[in-house]
Amino acid sequence: MSTFDKSTFIQMLNQAQANIDAEHDALSKLDAITGDGDHGITIQRTMKAVGQALADGADKPLADLLKAVAMKVMMCDGGSTSPLLGSYFLGLASGAVADELDAEQTAALFQAGLDNFFKTSKAELGDKTMMDALRPATEALVKTLKDSQDIPAAFAAASDAATQGSEKAKDYVAKFGRARTMGERAIGQYDPGAVSISHIFRGFSEAINQ
Repeated sequence: MSTFDKSTFIQMLNQAQANIDAEHDALSKLDAITGDGDHGITIQRTMKAVGQALADGADKPLADLLKAVAMKVMMCDGGSTSPLLGSYFLGLASGAVADELDAEQTAALFQAGLDNFFKTSKAELGDKTMMDALRPATEALVKTLKDSQDIPAAFAAASDAATQGSEKAKDYVAKFGRARTMGERAIGQYDPGAVSISHIFRGFSEAINQ
């Protein structure tokens, strides 16, 4: 597959939501170790907002649909997750130049999402946040698309990179959120946000490679 269209992305986002639904209890248990213990609830609520926006606006052009998703996400009660993922979807919307994208445009779409996420997050690699999964996933996606133009393979690579990034984040001291008060005691513990991103990208890969 060398093109990426709106219907495919809707399927991917719906699978990502299903994965978060399945994992939300485990995510809250992870968060209870280093944070407030509510990340599973907030990310589930956020992804439910994504699903609702997709259902309500499926007939919209891709850019408008992603803007609607962003607005729905930012208005939901998803704690710090809402503005972060809302900014991500706004970035995706800015990169959605058509309803059907080639490999280069698909890479640009997800790069725009990452860039806008960073503007809100300010987190770097190694800060024990969502960025520790999102940046490696995006970089793997972009590289694979540049090398092969194989879009399903690119999302498989992105999923693997997100999972690896969430594993690496265990070795970091947290720089954001309640976990930062733990200092070195947070080393060895997962960041639930990074794990959530890995589940989302796993959903992307599962949907496009089924």
